Amino acid sequence: MSYPRNSMILGPGPFKAKDLPSGAEYELDNGHPIHCLPTRQRGGRAQAIGAAVIRTDPLVQSCGVEIGFELDEGTVRAPDVSVTTSATEDGWATTAPPLAIEYADTGQDENELQHKIEQLLRAGSREIWVVRLHKIRRVEVYTLGADGHVARRVAHASEELALPGVLGRPVPVAALFDPQAADLHTFHNLLARYGYEHPEQAREEGREEGREEGREEGREEGREEGREEGREEGREEGREEGREEGRTAARIEALVGVGVTVAPEDHALIASMTPDAMSEVLKRAFASPGRALRDLV
Repeated sequence: MSYPRNSMILGPGPFKAKDLPSGAEYELDNGHPIHCLPTRQRGGRAQAIGAAVIRTDPLVQSCGVEIGFELDEGTVRAPDVSVTTSATEDGWATTAPPLAIEYADTGQDENELQHKIEQLLRAGSREIWVVRLHKIRRVEVYTLGADGHVARRVAHASEELALPGVLGRPVPVAALFDPQAADLHTFHNLLARYGYEHPEQAREEGREEGREEGREEGREEGREEGREEGREEGREEGREEGREEGRTAARIEALVGVGVTVAPEDHALIASMTPDAMSEVLKRAFASPGRALRDLV
């Protein structure tokens, strides 16, 4: 949040960005320090919510809270939340954030806020979102028009905000201040980060993994009638397949044991035989050993 210009420390200045120590409770505007007072509860909670929503976006590699951006040698501005271009560099960021978010509540110095917005936009920011927390909660979106003037539009709680190239998913306005909306959007952000379009896709992958594990277990234990208990939803299918393979293998062993010649292409036929048909084949094999399976069916 921004605070009045007369809330200064260290005298009137002018100072340079290099004179501003890390962790200082003020920003610099044209060399003059502006004291940044602590945030009230509502604003602090909302900032944390917004930072989580932006940080988990699948396209965002780095996001920060109150990072100082050196817009020129005498100006350092620190938006409440911002998308940054580097996650590892120390010192003040030297490139304006493509997206900066400010939270505004009662007591906001509007002149100072508008001045800060214009500074960030003219330094290269694509959009500034101002989240209004008092009265009707909404977001004001600021951009720099082709004519060089700052443009503003208002988005309400039922709308979404998109910024292609910076954000991978549109952000519901409500997710910037409402905990439940933020949790839901953050959840879907994380799914998208790991390549899932929706929760069911992740669940299906888990079920398929379970089926594959079940099939492997079933193959090993198919001759012993498979496992007695399943662990997860998909494993029953695997166990059944394993049992079938085990029964087929047992039948093949029995046929070979009585001298029947079994070719690889006979396996499907053996698997499809009813118990009565299998019994009849074995009887014929005992009566006439050394014949091919096809001759006994």
